[in-house]
Amino acid sequence: MFWKRVVSAIIFAVLVILVIQKGGLWGFLSIVSIIVVIGTIEFSELTIPKGNRLLLLINIPINLAFCYSPLKPDWINTNLIFCLAIILPFIYEIIKRKPNLALPNLSASVLCVLYVGWIFGYHLVLIRQMADGREFIYLLMSIAWSSDIGAYLVGKRLGKHKVIVAISPKKSIEGYIAGLLFGIGASVGICHWLLPNINLAHAVIVGLFMTIIGQIGDLAESVLKRGANVKDSGKIMPGHGGILDRCDSI
Repeated sequence: MFWKRVVSAIIFAVLVILVIQKGGLWGFLSIVSIIVVIGTIEFSELTIPKGNRLLLLINIPINLAFCYSPLKPDWINTNLIFCLAIILPFIYEIIKRKPNLALPNLSASVLCVLYVGWIFGYHLVLIRQMADGREFIYLLMSIAWSSDIGAYLVGKRLGKHKVIVAISPKKSIEGYIAGLLFGIGASVGICHWLLPNINLAHAVIVGLFMTIIGQIGDLAESVLKRGANVKDSGKIMPGHGGILDRCDSI
């Protein structure tokens, strides 16, 4: 399992880095769009009761619209997308005429848009458009992945004091501390090599806070998985589970 996890992570990381380095903004948009589509499907499988495929067909184009909206904000308005994300599922529930599941369906649908389309897709593309956007994406991924690797390796060997067993039974305090140190180290290294305008103190602060936020993101997805009574969000990545399992910290 360990080596399957390592090989899978390396292949995924190499593909993503190649696209970021060589693909330009549109290449980056393409890979984010693919991840968002798969993530939307996984999220819907976790939260929306079986049989509501139309809600999934609503959420996929809405989440993709969030990915494209930073490129053409005059054409694709985020306020309009948010309105459609609420109105269209309501229309679907009205037509379906089964109000007993309307509230969980609508709640899950809107959360899917916020979680996958807006927080993840929209903001990644927005960051990529910034000055030094590519370098900031590297910073974000390096901190998230280094923290995850450090927490996994140290937690697996030395983790004795569990954090929140009901939500994530394998997470330990020792692993989280290691994750913080690895995340800060990654931030310092990337800032030194790619973002020299960020001084050492700021690099440490960025690494600290981004690692903490990433750990919260990891626990947030664990809450969803425990609520759905599943171990992984999907099976697309051997040793890791689904796309959401790999990208939850980001």
